[in-house]
Amino acid sequence: MLILLSGIYDIGYDGNGIVLAQNSLAAVVGDWGRIFISVALALFVFTSILYNYYLGENSLRFLFGEKIQTIIIYRIAVLVLIMWGAVVDLKDVLAFADITMTMLAFVNLIALAMLFKVVKRILNDYDAQRRAGVKTPVFDSSQFPDLDLDRNAWPANPTRQSTQDAEAAAKPVPEAR
Repeated sequence: MLILLSGIYDIGYDGNGIVLAQNSLAAVVGDWGRIFISVALALFVFTSILYNYYLGENSLRFLFGEKIQTIIIYRIAVLVLIMWGAVVDLKDVLAFADITMTMLAFVNLIALAMLFKVVKRILNDYDAQRRAGVKTPVFDSSQFPDLDLDRNAWPANPTRQSTQDAEAAAKPVPEAR
């Protein structure tokens, strides 16, 4: 909306979108708008790199354990890709990102398909609790001993009393006559 209202946009413009955003903000709020867009973009890029690096390293540690060689190779690959992304055309970077995100989506879809039976069992437990009149069903990991669950995250036999107390507190108290 800012680009349209600034008067900078021209039909048929075939330039860089970031430059267009910088010029549009500068036209509305002054030259500090260019700096603001640059700083905001730099922070977004930096935090995106950190987040994706974190996800990748955690996945490698899960798959291969604490093998330092694997982590070092991953770190070198990340640095090479960052440098590559800084010097090539944006279209090439976006094409590479599209390919890698597609591969990630396929891996996630395969994982979801593999988890279907587990999810179905847990959903059936949820539905059974709802049919039994439980307003806020609670996941009880002791009902699924065959699943390799983290017992700190998913405790066995969670108390339903705290849920019932919260529901009772939410009900309005009838006025005395």
